[in-house]
Amino acid sequence: MEPANEEKLASVSTLVTVFESSRTPGTAPRDQAPPPAPGPWEKPHVGETPESGPRTVSRRCLSSLKNKLSSGAWRRPCPPGTCEGTVPQEPEEKRVVRELLETEQAYVARLHLLDQVFFQELLREAQGSKAFPEDVVRLIFSNISSIHQFHARFFLPELQRRLEDWTATPRIGDVIQKLAPFLKMYSEYVKNFGRAAELLATWTDKSPPFQEVIARIQSSEASGSLTLQHHMLEPVQRVPRYELLLKEYVQKLPAQAPDRADAQKALDMIFSAAQHSNAAIAEMERLQDLWEVYQRLGLDDDIVDPSNHLLREGPVLKISFRRSDPMERYLFLFNNMLLYCVPRVIQVGAQFQVRTRIDVAGMKVRELPDAEFPHCFLVSGKQRTLELQARSQEEMASWIQACQAAIDQIEKRNETFKAAVQGPEGDAQEQGQSEELGLRAPQWVRDKMVTMCMRCQEPFNALTRRRHHCRACGYKGAPPGPGQSLMCSFLQLLGDKWGRSGPRGWCVIPRHDPLVLYVYGAPQDTRAHTSIPLLGYQVTPGPQGDPRAFQLQQSGQLYAFKAETEELKGRWVRAVEQAAGGCSPGVTDDGDLSD
Repeated sequence: MEPANEEKLASVSTLVTVFESSRTPGTAPRDQAPPPAPGPWEKPHVGETPESGPRTVSRRCLSSLKNKLSSGAWRRPCPPGTCEGTVPQEPEEKRVVRELLETEQAYVARLHLLDQVFFQELLREAQGSKAFPEDVVRLIFSNISSIHQFHARFFLPELQRRLEDWTATPRIGDVIQKLAPFLKMYSEYVKNFGRAAELLATWTDKSPPFQEVIARIQSSEASGSLTLQHHMLEPVQRVPRYELLLKEYVQKLPAQAPDRADAQKALDMIFSAAQHSNAAIAEMERLQDLWEVYQRLGLDDDIVDPSNHLLREGPVLKISFRRSDPMERYLFLFNNMLLYCVPRVIQVGAQFQVRTRIDVAGMKVRELPDAEFPHCFLVSGKQRTLELQARSQEEMASWIQACQAAIDQIEKRNETFKAAVQGPEGDAQEQGQSEELGLRAPQWVRDKMVTMCMRCQEPFNALTRRRHHCRACGYKGAPPGPGQSLMCSFLQLLGDKWGRSGPRGWCVIPRHDPLVLYVYGAPQDTRAHTSIPLLGYQVTPGPQGDPRAFQLQQSGQLYAFKAETEELKGRWVRAVEQAAGGCSPGVTDDGDLSD
């Protein structure tokens, strides 16, 4: 501002002051309240003494002039940054550094409260009264003393010195680069945080002296009416806070700022420290979840291993080779094993009983096409082979994907050892082709799937010819399945024509013999108990007008069947009519005829 303008402002201000002070002391105009306290603009110019006595200038004129002075409306407009006397605006990057410093000061005060007040008071109480162990106090506060000393003696003073000398050294990237590696000490604190919270809650309920010390400190002014748990959470959140502030600082820096390279490198180091803390948090949560799973399983010594990773868990149905109805089971898939469990009836302590442990190494999994049980998949390993049923197609695919991912991870980890054992590629292929029986638990044939011996074709009975399985392969041979048949499914066998064959049969029109209907006692039987040449047969409606039943009739021969649905009955009628007319049943517009 020019000297003439300064003198003009001072003289006018003096004039206003003289006018307001010219009234009789202690009185004020009737139409106005007492004048407000003088503002900065009302101070007289240095060296001038306000004159007293009446003045001829009107009060309205001076009031208007006073308002213009206070609002700055009397000034001539000038371009931004060119007016003299304006206070320069603080750079945005410096504002971020100032915020970093202010939050650091508050954070160090919080660390002091945790370390020197809560920690030391509880430690002295434990040493004096012996009401609770000293080790409990040390476990709760972990390495808080080291964190406090680092920030109070190193990090905060460095930030203060750098901000005070900002004009000469406008940078903080080098400071943070030097101190960022020490932030990895937070991993220990973060990893212990869950256990510390549990100990704090336990001993607060268990020990009145412990509770009294904490309550007394929490009610103090230094605690700010916040709980100890709230204060303990501050170190967990501090490193991510550094990352956010430093990221904002880098964004606010000019493109050619000398601190840009160092600040970006410092941000990368802070990000690494934050990832280190995040990894510690994830590891803590993983161990906590793993411990809860082990408690549900009864904490068996052979499965409790901190290095395990739980990949998936959930209920499934087990298809039994003896029983006709599936049984409820529960699976836990880890990175190295699959636990096949049974829910306990009385869930006191453990919720599940482990029936079988199947190692992921050497395990195989695949979808299991089954006309009777949809959404089935097969898990075979060295210890056992299981036929399992999911609740939906999506759930079955998810289980297969999770198991296969675990298998692939194990194989990838062991591929170096496999290469050393197998030798050349040709030897590996030959070894894979000549895999010996008995190295993998077989898939047992369900009892209801066979009615006769799969070697001699003699029928089974309950006394002299009981069912037994080969422990190496489970079974050998099978009738044509969906892949080798034009049409196959279970059909109910109606009437007395079937004798003792049973209430239903596995009916197949094979691809290699497309004009004959074979009826087996079960899908895995190797010999059909009835064969019907279809050429010349007529298809008629079933007895009593049942919409799911149909009959085959020719020259006194009559066979009656009943399908599970009308749609399945329609496909059988079309297939049999084509075969009876001398045409091979094939694929129709709506898909394969086989069920």
